[in-house]
Amino acid sequence: MPHVVIVGDRGSGKTTVLALLYAAQVKSGATRADDFRFHVGLESLEEISEVFQQLMSGSFPDSAAKEGISSITFHMASRKAGLGLLSRLRSQGWNPGASASLHFVLLRNLDDEMARYRTGSSLANTKLRDVLESDAMIILVDSTKLVASGQEDPVAAMTTYDAAVESLVSAVQRSRGRGSARRFHPIFIFSKFDSVHKEALRGAGLDGTPPAVRETTRRAAYARALLDTNLKKTIARITAREVQGVRFGTPSYFFSRVTTEEATGNRNERVRLRQTQGGGWEPDYSADEYLALLESLRKIAIEAE
Repeated sequence: MPHVVIVGDRGSGKTTVLALLYAAQVKSGATRADDFRFHVGLESLEEISEVFQQLMSGSFPDSAAKEGISSITFHMASRKAGLGLLSRLRSQGWNPGASASLHFVLLRNLDDEMARYRTGSSLANTKLRDVLESDAMIILVDSTKLVASGQEDPVAAMTTYDAAVESLVSAVQRSRGRGSARRFHPIFIFSKFDSVHKEALRGAGLDGTPPAVRETTRRAAYARALLDTNLKKTIARITAREVQGVRFGTPSYFFSRVTTEEATGNRNERVRLRQTQGGGWEPDYSADEYLALLESLRKIAIEAE
């Protein structure tokens, strides 16, 4: 089963992203019940259901819920023949080519994991072995920490995180045999993009709204304008022409947002809910981004299998 590792700086929203990916499948299954089905591995159903219910109650995942999720497996199936999870056209029968199973592994503390790896103590670490053998890596970029080129802001700087991610990507490279036919897919998710500092966007010459998910060339240029400044070591490693043991797939980029209601005197910040077409409710989030992410992951899973 294809493995996808999720890495992110402390507080970047790793659990929230996974919960929103689950929400996107719930949304797709509710609006296209005859065309799309999914289920979660029994070993992690209780944990993912809990964080989803917290979002549905207007709260972000709490610390106890976060600690309960270290890995999760999604199984998805679609009726569409070769048209993917996003198409609304129907066909007869469940299509094996549009079905996928994905195992996600969360690295809670990237710095600690890389420190153990450098000392060799990680060789018996099952989770890190899963990481080194993974097919894709979701790299969270906390948009509230993005800075413009030349801007000095020690609080927002991502230098330490950039070095840790670059080290992990290098470890994946070294773990593969030279000339391996398998591709490794980097996926960047800009979390909290609705809270990105305007100075960071202006400094990069960018508008506040990224290009649509289908405009892949413009979207890549938009993302790179931010990453080349903030995750320069990671980007240099992934885009290097010299390949050592692994081929990188073309990076993909997604921009995550969750609309919130500001905290008041006696109430914490809350996730805003919105009504769906079917009359139900869901978090007010960037659903199109997560549906596109699901489609991208489906393709990676089919290639890996």
